Amino acid sequence: MPTLEPSVPPSTQAAEKASCALTIERLQEQAALARSIADRLPWQLAHFDLDLRCRFGNQAFCDGLRIDPSALEGRPFQDCFPQDALPALLPRFMQALGGEKQLRLTEQSTPGGAHTFTETSFTPDVHDGVVRGVFVETKEVAGRARVDDLAQNKRRFDLMADALQDSCIYFLDPVGRITEWSESAHRLHGFSREQVGNMHLADMAAPRVGEEAEIGIDDTIRLAIDRGQWETRGWLKRAGAEAFWGQTLITALRGDNGELEGLSCITRDMTAMKDLDRVMNDLNAELDRRVTQRVRQHTVPNKDLDIFTHSITHDLRGPVRHINTFAGLIAEELGENASEEIRHFRDAMKRASQRLNAMIENLLTYSRIGRIDLHPERLAMTNVLEGVVSRLRQAAPDRQIQWEIQPDLPMVVADAAMVNDLFTRLLDNAMKFTRKVEPAEIQIGCRTESDGTCLFFIVDNGAGFDVAKASNLFLMFQRQHHSLDFEGYGAGLALCQRIVQRHNGRIWLDSTPGHGCAVYFTLPVETAMAASGLAALGC
Repeated sequence: MPTLEPSVPPSTQAAEKASCALTIERLQEQAALARSIADRLPWQLAHFDLDLRCRFGNQAFCDGLRIDPSALEGRPFQDCFPQDALPALLPRFMQALGGEKQLRLTEQSTPGGAHTFTETSFTPDVHDGVVRGVFVETKEVAGRARVDDLAQNKRRFDLMADALQDSCIYFLDPVGRITEWSESAHRLHGFSREQVGNMHLADMAAPRVGEEAEIGIDDTIRLAIDRGQWETRGWLKRAGAEAFWGQTLITALRGDNGELEGLSCITRDMTAMKDLDRVMNDLNAELDRRVTQRVRQHTVPNKDLDIFTHSITHDLRGPVRHINTFAGLIAEELGENASEEIRHFRDAMKRASQRLNAMIENLLTYSRIGRIDLHPERLAMTNVLEGVVSRLRQAAPDRQIQWEIQPDLPMVVADAAMVNDLFTRLLDNAMKFTRKVEPAEIQIGCRTESDGTCLFFIVDNGAGFDVAKASNLFLMFQRQHHSLDFEGYGAGLALCQRIVQRHNGRIWLDSTPGHGCAVYFTLPVETAMAASGLAALGC
């Protein structure tokens, strides 16, 4: 059985047709009103669909093309603009179709020689979150003063860009294609504006095997956009000549609204600098080789000298022990029958053998300080000094000494055993030469030098000596006072100098007879030398 469609009364059909006709009439009126409004605008307005075909243009736009509005619809965008402007316009159309508004400022010259500027905006036509096309508006920049300022600024910029030497500036669109090519770019790269055309920045690269650019061009552009600016180095093309090593600074150009309008490239020819770096690297390598060779030449004799010193001192200890033993046997054999003179000779021989044994021990110590490896570590000097002073006080409980230790001494990077030995010897000297002074005063402090080292000082109010006559101050077994006045073997300062020199420091003294002595020496503070660097020091 056939299905029967519900019938619509004739009166209802007539009403619907009348309603549709009214709606169409109103839409036509609104369209006419919109076109009338658009035609009265003093600037050009057009709309292009997703295929970049024109669907609307106001009267100003049609007048610029010199065509009738009825012949405009459906025209491709390349027929609606000057041919020489198409390479610069197409990227902006594509960006607008991607949802980003674009701006373009152009300069035009009138027959009378005046300059005018027009601003073209490309605004995405978005409906329900989807881009349906692009609105294009072109208008002159308002205000004569504004035009004059822009013209003057552009002339200055052109003069600056074209006058660059060994450098150039040119511009890219947001994806890296060259949009503007300056005279300085032509001079540096050798390519004309026509040759460059719509080339990409990557087309300017001329990589060499083993000397490629630091990162790819696409990553370079991305980093410049994300961070505002990025610098890259690499070999670049030069028309008709060998490639050059260039340093390129890429800067993102954004408008007042923060939208990306393009990129600028400032390239500098760094070939001469690269050649100079290569020469300097070769010279440094040769210098390192010579220094290593010279160090080796001096290290071997110094090592041989240390071995010789150690061997001699070690071999001397046996005869000294024998002399001391036989002197004791002679004394026992003579007993009470020995004369006063024989007993004097016996005691003198014993003292001499003891002194010789002590000198041999000091020689061994001197040699050992030069041979052993350093084991640097961070040392809190306040704790080190408190420990040394405590031991010295226990060794001489009867001495009344006013110790003045500067608070908050810095951290140093040094061998702990050597630094303890250094301060023990210097402070023991200060105690010895203040023995005849009441009250004895010993001051310890430091200050940081401009080169990052720490200058320590130990000042006492003891006997002192004449610095002018102390040319042999740091030689082994050289003394500034007679042994009858102050005991010792004259090895302490030589050993201290050896320790300080092992830490790349220096040591000196200042003194006046009867007015005390000041010892100065430098040690590396924590920020001046890392432990790994100090461990590599030679003797």
